[in-house]
Amino acid sequence: MENADPFASSTAPLTWHDFLERMRQPSAADLRQSNQKVVLSNCFNSFVFFSSLFIVSFSNNAPDPERDSAAVQEFLANMEMAFRAHPLWAGCSEEELESAGEGLEKYVMTKLYTRVFASVPDDSKLDEQLFEKIGLVQQFIRPEQLDIKTTFQNETSWLLAQKELQKINMYKAPRDKLVCILNCCKVINNLLLNASIASNEDPPGADEFLPVLIYVTLKVRSLHDCLNLFC
Repeated sequence: MENADPFASSTAPLTWHDFLERMRQPSAADLRQSNQKVVLSNCFNSFVFFSSLFIVSFSNNAPDPERDSAAVQEFLANMEMAFRAHPLWAGCSEEELESAGEGLEKYVMTKLYTRVFASVPDDSKLDEQLFEKIGLVQQFIRPEQLDIKTTFQNETSWLLAQKELQKINMYKAPRDKLVCILNCCKVINNLLLNASIASNEDPPGADEFLPVLIYVTLKVRSLHDCLNLFC
């Protein structure tokens, strides 16, 4: 179905910049966070103020993945409830509200980028060990070793899928990174579907998809540079 894409809202008209523009409007006056008693002159200032308070407080704490994750999710949930309840957003579609929520997440996570990604030394060490092993596997892995049928072996499509994964390095927000992975999967899925149609075979399933995804991921030459920053 056309609207079945779970990431469709990431391309909705109301984006991060639209969210900020709407927050600047005079009609957004008096938005307040539920657990704060500070009321600023307009919604945009209120949004920036509370976000800045959270970002500063968050950054001053020592990294703790579980605690940090809970803190970010709680802040985003509270802020989203606040702007959803405000008259400025009355009449907006659910798609627009979801897109605005994504804009809120993008704003906060972009500001916290250097604090939340690869911030724990132990995790970074484990990542390094993993990348060393992947580097060794890259030297000898072949499609046949993953039981990828000849009809599904297409270097051109594989390169396109790898390029989508490499784009992860261009983005800071979690959802943008997920979109890169989703686009990689779409390229692989199209390859498998077209190949099965051309060879009059049954539509491909997970047994055909997963080995190709693993192979494509292993063959990304800049995998270390991409994932070491964003795991």
